[in-house]
Amino acid sequence: MPSTTRTFIAVSVPEALAARLRRLQQQLSGELPGVRLSVIPPFHVTLAFLGDVDHVDLADVCRAAAAEAANFGKFELKLEGLGVFPNAARPRVLWAGVTGPGLDTLCALQSALAGAAARLKYPTDGKPFHPHVTLGRFLPRRGADPAGERALTQALNRYKTWHAGPFPVTEAVTFASTQTPDGAAYAPLGRAPLAARKPGAPP
Repeated sequence: MPSTTRTFIAVSVPEALAARLRRLQQQLSGELPGVRLSVIPPFHVTLAFLGDVDHVDLADVCRAAAAEAANFGKFELKLEGLGVFPNAARPRVLWAGVTGPGLDTLCALQSALAGAAARLKYPTDGKPFHPHVTLGRFLPRRGADPAGERALTQALNRYKTWHAGPFPVTEAVTFASTQTPDGAAYAPLGRAPLAARKPGAPP
């Protein structure tokens, strides 16, 4: 049996907004045939990807996430807009954007969780944080695909004003990720509730 679990910490999207994301996926599936859509719940905003964590460390990871989250009050985010990583000419990931009044708090929470993971010897990749919800991944292209790039650019323009509305963020969740034939499946390992900020705690 494996002695590690692929692990990440994230904010889950509530079901009411997840239903709107699934409708968006259905609309895009006819316009972007080269995308393999994410079908296994929950939709989420990844804050810290730890990779393969030793089983003996999982409880420490969950405790550290809970300790960091307790320093932050609850906040609100919005889902709006459509984008790709890295760009329309070489797309790999299709995503819905994350905005809203709580964006600065989300970024501070992400930094705190990444720092806690690094102290446990599970550093994140160090790339700039770009909050998003993954909708799907593009199948590898063979050579240039002007028609595909044109269709993608048109879709990005068409859905740039798409929005699913606001949602409250009340906790972060440590997830296990397991690969299946349909993609990654997620199981919660620990919950990290947000609370009123403690006196003297970092913003």
